[in-house]
Amino acid sequence: MSLIRPTMKYALPTTLLLSLVMLMLASCQLDTIDPVAPRSAESGRVAATPPPYRGVYVDGFDGILGNSVREDSLLNWCVSNNMNALSLYDLNTVMGDERYTDLSLFMQKARVTYGVNQVAAVRGTAANFQQNASYDASRTNLNERFTTYNLENEWWNNGPSCDFSCYTSILQTMTNKARAASPPITTEAYIGWFQNPAGQDLQQAKTLVRWLDRILVHDYRPNPQFGYMQSRLSTIGKAAQSQNRVMDIIVLFSAEPDFMQDYFSVSGQNHSFDEAYANLVDQFNVANFSGKTNVRLIGYQVFDYSFAKQARPTYISLYQ
Repeated sequence: MSLIRPTMKYALPTTLLLSLVMLMLASCQLDTIDPVAPRSAESGRVAATPPPYRGVYVDGFDGILGNSVREDSLLNWCVSNNMNALSLYDLNTVMGDERYTDLSLFMQKARVTYGVNQVAAVRGTAANFQQNASYDASRTNLNERFTTYNLENEWWNNGPSCDFSCYTSILQTMTNKARAASPPITTEAYIGWFQNPAGQDLQQAKTLVRWLDRILVHDYRPNPQFGYMQSRLSTIGKAAQSQNRVMDIIVLFSAEPDFMQDYFSVSGQNHSFDEAYANLVDQFNVANFSGKTNVRLIGYQVFDYSFAKQARPTYISLYQ
């Protein structure tokens, strides 16, 4: 169809009409909306790929286990937030009540159906890990077993009731049980500070390096602050160097209100867990400290599910 009708009483000059058409096309181009790129971390850079470990502590697990709606809610939240690891609390109750069938079905569902492939038992005594070893030995399906034993016993806060010597005894029991399993189970521990007794930082770090596969080091601040962790990582790195090892480190963030809840919250600063880790890795990369070449950051852990879900009810990861 011709743009200029011969019967028009007042025909527009051809050159003017062409100019109007070009202007209309340009206006259409201005109205085009380009896809919005994901918001980067505060550092201005996000890692190209996610770290191999992305975990969360699961509080209230005794009330989740066996309830399919609550189990699926937890696992869907993990998937939407790019989590691939769970650390389970409340196992004194769960295993004390011998809820082994529920536990095995949950772990298989987490790993096979949802791709949450690492499940850690968070325990605090030698008897706890003996109990875990008995459970794992009873399961012929590897997907029903724990992949990780996590020692949580705050020797630095325990005073004389359980100092580092007491802690070491529990640590050795855990690791011996884990290494005796087939296949071996990964061992890890959360640490706060090198004290109780004081002045034995390097000796304590050497014990941890000798008996553990990886260490969780907390960065309990209102935002990612590598400087808060640096001295402890330096001590661990020097201990690892003395044993010709490179120690795997998991950064521990807290979504509690006193720490990073506002940083993570969708109604606050709105940073994803991935962004927090990418920010801290940027700081690590530019830092210079003794022992750095003997520590390796492999990912992050968030404390805990209730606080994290409150901050970020759901989120599609930057890496998806």
